[in-house]
Amino acid sequence: MRAIRAVRVPATGLLLVGTLLVIAPGSGGALPDPPALQNGAIVVELFTSQGCSSCPSADRYLSELAAREDLEIIPLSFHVDYWNYIGWTDPLSSDVWSSRQRRYARVFGGSRVYTPQMVVNGRWEGVGSDRRDISRLLEMARNERSAATIGVSAELISKSRLRVSVTTAQVDGEVVSESLAAWIAVVESDLVTEVGRGENASKTLHNDRVVRRLEAVPELELIGTGAEGSVEIALDEGWRRKKLSVVAFLQDAEAFRIQAAAEYGLADVL
Repeated sequence: MRAIRAVRVPATGLLLVGTLLVIAPGSGGALPDPPALQNGAIVVELFTSQGCSSCPSADRYLSELAAREDLEIIPLSFHVDYWNYIGWTDPLSSDVWSSRQRRYARVFGGSRVYTPQMVVNGRWEGVGSDRRDISRLLEMARNERSAATIGVSAELISKSRLRVSVTTAQVDGEVVSESLAAWIAVVESDLVTEVGRGENASKTLHNDRVVRRLEAVPELELIGTGAEGSVEIALDEGWRRKKLSVVAFLQDAEAFRIQAAAEYGLADVL
């Protein structure tokens, strides 16, 4: 069995800022409670915009994916900002999410970005409203075995601050990438917006699984054949707390493949 050790790396880009998990020779004691660790979840990232007329159908599809019972899917909705110029500024948009999408474009061998785009486990991409094609990608993800596991939990430490704890480990006998970064996403659902201008003018849009914040886990402490760490997150006053959850995922900082993901609902915590 090999162990995971945490090392700090210099900031070199959007997803390279933070901590890497590196496989190294070693052995150790008992892992944290195994039931908390997961590796079968499929992460689906939707790059979308309220200013894009073809995006609402993909938004609805993402909401449906969250409710599927035959697959464990963790949807994440990233609202990009490059549609804001045409008349409607998406209140959920961020240039950080646009940069994340451009990073994926480079990984996939090009520079083109578009909406709606879905990325499955950081490995495959397709048009977010093309249900047949996305279903094909989900089946491909279902048949892949991850080499890592992850668990996540959270606690309220003040009225406006949350501590999110992450536990990671490798699957016995599997080979793990040497550049896995641990990330925490704060996700909000059931958002309703009355759009006043742009391509969706006069429409009422419903958005679920919207990423509000993405934070790197700054330190991971070696425990046996795994590692654990935590990050404190400030809660924005505008977020509806009963609609929030946190998602932890391990992503290769170079290839961008997501190895493992887990989610923790905050309704009872907040």
